[in-house]
Amino acid sequence: MSVAKLATWLGTIGAGAALYAWWESTAVEVREHRLSTRDLPAGLEGLRILHVSDTHFPADGDSVGRFLEHVWPLDFDLVCCTGDYVETSAGWDSAADALTQLSVPFGVYATLGAHDYCAPVRTFDEWLSFNADRLMGSPRRFVNPEAFVERLESAGIVVLRNEWRSLEVGGELVRIGGAGDDSVRMARLESSVPPPGGFSVLLTHAPDAALRIPPSSQGGPSLVLCGHTHGGQIRIPGWGAPLRHSRLVSRRQPDGVFDVDGTQVVVSRGFGTAHIPLRFACRPEIGLITLTRKDD
Repeated sequence: MSVAKLATWLGTIGAGAALYAWWESTAVEVREHRLSTRDLPAGLEGLRILHVSDTHFPADGDSVGRFLEHVWPLDFDLVCCTGDYVETSAGWDSAADALTQLSVPFGVYATLGAHDYCAPVRTFDEWLSFNADRLMGSPRRFVNPEAFVERLESAGIVVLRNEWRSLEVGGELVRIGGAGDDSVRMARLESSVPPPGGFSVLLTHAPDAALRIPPSSQGGPSLVLCGHTHGGQIRIPGWGAPLRHSRLVSRRQPDGVFDVDGTQVVVSRGFGTAHIPLRFACRPEIGLITLTRKDD
C-alpha cells in the first residue's frame, strides 16, 4: 500500500471515529442502580434518587432540552446533584434553567464542582486559552459563584457547600451533606460529613473524598454520590479509560458502584463532556438509584 493510500485510509477512519464520538456524546442513557444496605430504615424502602452530575451545560444552552427530555419521564423522589453543571461560568444561566425545572417531593440537593467556579469562556480564542492553561497545568481563574447559587436557592434547591442538612422522608431521619470539590482541595469533610444518626448521604464532586471519610460502621455516611471522572469520557475498547483523575476508580472500572469500607460509593459517568464535545465507548448518563434493605 502506498503512503498516500495509507494516509487516506487512516484519515477516513479518524474522521469516522470522530463523527461517531460526537454522536455518542449525545446518546444519553438512563442508568439504574439498585442499592441494598443493611442499615436502611424501613421508611426509605424503595426511595428513588435522581443523580445528576457533570452536565457541563454550555452558554448557549444547547444540551438543556436533551437533558430535560430524559429526566421528565422518570419517576423519582429526591434529586442529588454532584457538581460541574457548567464548563465555565458562562453557562450559569443555562444550568439554572435546567436544574430549577426539577421538582420532587423531598427536594433537590446540590454541591458544586470546580468548573462551576471557572471564569467565563464565550469565544473560540478564550476556549483555546482555557484549554491550553489546563494542558500546561496553569492555575485556573476562578470567580465567585454566588449569583448562580442564589438563583438555584431562590427556586428551592438546597446548595450545600461544606455543610449538611436534615430532612424527613417516610417518617425517617435523612441527613445529606455536600462537600466542595476534593480535586481542587475545596472539600472540608469535617463540616460536610453528617453526624451519626439516621440515614446519611454525602454529595461530593470528586470520588477521592470517599477515601478520606469514616466508614459507615464508624458513623460515616451510608451512601456517597459523586462524578468527576466522566467514566474516562474516551475509552479504548477492551482496555479501558486512559484518563480518570481519581485514585478510587480504575482503568477498567472508571465509574459505577464501589464499596469503600462498607460505604457504597456511586461514581457517575456524567451527562456532559469537558474540553472536547466527544465521548467514545462511554455514553453520557443520568443516574436513577433505588434504595432497598438488605436482609441480615
